[in-house]
Amino acid sequence: MILALIFIIAGCGKDPSFTTEDTETATILGEVVNVREKPGASYPIITQLKKGETYPVIEEKDDWYEIELKSGETGWIAGWLASKKAGKVKPSKGIIAVQNLNVRSEPSTESDILGKLEEGDKVKVLEENNGWSKIPFESGTAWVSSEYIKVAQDKTKQEPANVMVLHDDSKIRKKPDIESSIVGQAYAGEVYEVIDQKNDWVEVKTSKGKKGYIASWIVSMTDRPASQRRPGKGISGKLIVIDAGHGGHDQGAAGTNGTLEKDLTLKTAKMLKKKLEKADAHVVLTRTGDKYVPLYDRTNKAAENRADAFISLHYDSIDDSSASGHTTYYYHSYERRLADTLHSHLSKSVQLKDRGSQFGNYYVMRENTQPAVLLELGYLSNEDEEKIIKTEKYRKKVIEAIVEGLNDYFK
Repeated sequence: MILALIFIIAGCGKDPSFTTEDTETATILGEVVNVREKPGASYPIITQLKKGETYPVIEEKDDWYEIELKSGETGWIAGWLASKKAGKVKPSKGIIAVQNLNVRSEPSTESDILGKLEEGDKVKVLEENNGWSKIPFESGTAWVSSEYIKVAQDKTKQEPANVMVLHDDSKIRKKPDIESSIVGQAYAGEVYEVIDQKNDWVEVKTSKGKKGYIASWIVSMTDRPASQRRPGKGISGKLIVIDAGHGGHDQGAAGTNGTLEKDLTLKTAKMLKKKLEKADAHVVLTRTGDKYVPLYDRTNKAAENRADAFISLHYDSIDDSSASGHTTYYYHSYERRLADTLHSHLSKSVQLKDRGSQFGNYYVMRENTQPAVLLELGYLSNEDEEKIIKTEKYRKKVIEAIVEGLNDYFK
């Protein structure tokens, strides 16, 4: 009777060394990724995850993954912000890199020490959890610090990566040869999924669905999702995220006569949205009212919607009250053409000092996975300029220039 009971209890328990092999996992690619109640960008946010974290995948729906959080709760993340290991997760092999490595009962330095491993010992890594590796140990499993394991390289074929084009008017050729015929054009900032690689050439699919090769020395590897090639000429069919700077308790700059930057950016954003939608573009605003929105939520809007462009609207301020003019900023080199094109149209439209398009180290561009620019549309700290830029007439000129600039850029 006792022996039978022992078998029943043993049969009811799960051996974790087997369960991990049947688990699909998703590794977070974005710097900060929202977890939502349901599969869609409009649903409430449960929590946020950081880049590099890995979670079990329960279900997939419409390019969204339902994952199990460490708390045991479940939620949904955008599939293009994570890398999923399809099928069974295979254990990896490793070698211990230090002497007297503690083997623990749980993935924590506070847990019991079950034994020691020596430098050169070979182990099988069944699972990883926030810097800890689960390994078979004696008659069960245990945990060791991942930092001290040299994991053998997996020589199986890897999933195709994405590449980003570094230069405008890059050629996509029929064969992996500089003399081969041209089947398509690629532009700075566009992202393509890699189909295959041959020597110094990368095989990709063109916007028209044809396969072709692009030279590896004019692209770079990226975690960004492949560009969403929405049909339509110019801005028609494109998705634009408009970011009204500041909001809520963050009022931004304040003019000499009391004009608040957060109010001007929202008015400009709403007018720009209407104008873009008349041109058959799809528009998402990062805020629709006087509300504070964290910077990571603003960039996440672009990632979740796979925006064709992200435009952050601002008005400048400085201690020198004589400073004036408008400036366009970009961070990544592939965004320069977007910045230059918009700035050119703004310079023709608004009668302010032209301060040029230039590099700017701002979060909403630096941490953005989509092409992004930041527009400073005049100085509120300049009393004379404040009178001009707070008018509806000025805003109309600004939005017309932006729409024309985007049309020009997307051609």
